[in-house]
Amino acid sequence: MMHREVSTQFADRIAYPVIPAFVVAGSRDRVGGMLAAWWTQLSFKPLLFGVAIAPERYTYRLIIEAGRFSINLIDFKYVGQMPYIGDVSERFLKGKISKAGFKVMWCDEYNIPYIEEANAYMLLKLVDRSRYGDHDLFIGEVLKIYADETFEDGMWNLSKYKPIMYLGRSKKPKLVKRVYVTFKGVDKVELEFAGGELKRYSILRYDILNELREVYRRYRDPTSSEFMSKATEILKRYNLDKEDLKYYIEELQRSLG
Repeated sequence: MMHREVSTQFADRIAYPVIPAFVVAGSRDRVGGMLAAWWTQLSFKPLLFGVAIAPERYTYRLIIEAGRFSINLIDFKYVGQMPYIGDVSERFLKGKISKAGFKVMWCDEYNIPYIEEANAYMLLKLVDRSRYGDHDLFIGEVLKIYADETFEDGMWNLSKYKPIMYLGRSKKPKLVKRVYVTFKGVDKVELEFAGGELKRYSILRYDILNELREVYRRYRDPTSSEFMSKATEILKRYNLDKEDLKYYIEELQRSLG
């Protein structure tokens, strides 16, 4: 396979297509929102999601002021409304979400706005914000998640839900266009988790973790001689590098507290 060098100006395009999050925040007086292509889950315990937002965005200000926000996922049938959400600011076009044809709803329990037409939405409280280059990473802890009937048995039914996926935008001097895609059909493949010859390696991984968890729960102090002795014995039995222990300890502390 032959490869050619690609300009770093297209670095984000290499990671596309992505399903953009419709991020919504604000007060009862004014709600704004934007499409965020750079978002991801960060943790299970606690359940954290991160969204990268530039300071110029009005949503940036709204999240800081409210301390809460929602992440909404929208079906492709609404793709024609995306310029309202992704291309213009609430700072200049007041009420742009309603002008786009979406209805803002409120979760009274947490006082967080969300989009009624969303196939799913998550309600989050802001727990951290850190600067990374020209964007800040807003980290939210998930309070509640809601989804419609297109989310079945813990997975999307992609014959019913067609997510909006973002492929990038063209650059000047040509007419600038954003490119959104979805699919008409799905090639679905289901593979056994660590099946066949991989199963023993998967079992081995979890056996080691479970043994170390039991030792950690017993002694709680990973610096104690009792813990170190038992944990080192486990690693030696499985022929693991003793340097691995510090990484296992980090895992145990994060997952078990």
